[in-house]
Amino acid sequence: MHTTVILPVYNEAEIIGRVFREVSRFARQHEEYGFVFVDDGSIDNTAQILRGLIRQQENAPLKMLSYSRNRGKGFAVRKGMEQCDTEFFCFTDGDLAYSLDHLPMLVDALKSHDVVMGSRNLAGGKQRNIEISRRIMGWGFNLLARMVLKLPYRDTQAGLKGFRLEAAKRIFAKQQIFDFCFDAELLFLARRLGYRIAELPARVSESHVYRGSQVNLWRDPPRMFLSLVRIRCNSARGKY
Repeated sequence: MHTTVILPVYNEAEIIGRVFREVSRFARQHEEYGFVFVDDGSIDNTAQILRGLIRQQENAPLKMLSYSRNRGKGFAVRKGMEQCDTEFFCFTDGDLAYSLDHLPMLVDALKSHDVVMGSRNLAGGKQRNIEISRRIMGWGFNLLARMVLKLPYRDTQAGLKGFRLEAAKRIFAKQQIFDFCFDAELLFLARRLGYRIAELPARVSESHVYRGSQVNLWRDPPRMFLSLVRIRCNSARGKY
């Protein structure tokens, strides 16, 4: 096994059985991958379901971490990374918005790069199953990220990224942001540390359905902007 894949989950009891079956099937077919589910303080029975499913797969490379307080996706990904001892480390959305078939592409790119990011803008074609609110939020956030952090990427937020483990440990050790902006901070840090970064096409699965948007077009943009400003301030103050 040379790659660990982190799947952060929060209140996914309705779909976690399907997700687990897909992950388990992929793991059986690709022995070079191991998977760690990180339950980010779910208040439903996501954790209990996962524990039961993993017990039924005793010899499979499937593990779970769990803690009681919801800390944010960025915190969950970091906690998973801290358990890694493989050459490569990847994370993807816990609802499998992106097919696991993207993983070999990420790993192949990591042979010549330190950090690899999926980009929906490189996938081509129109992705019809992404809500208009998410499109607006994603477009606006990436515009802000390019302006505030001077990032050259058009899609920092796709939930599909990979790292060489050595690079991941240096980057995540400096992480300060755990909310929606954590991806942008990781990329900002990777560039600051001089790592080689690659962008690859990433396409949301046609069958994927977002189960009710948590995006608030009035409340979230100011929070996102403040997080980006915080990253710049952290950099100016030498916290990175």
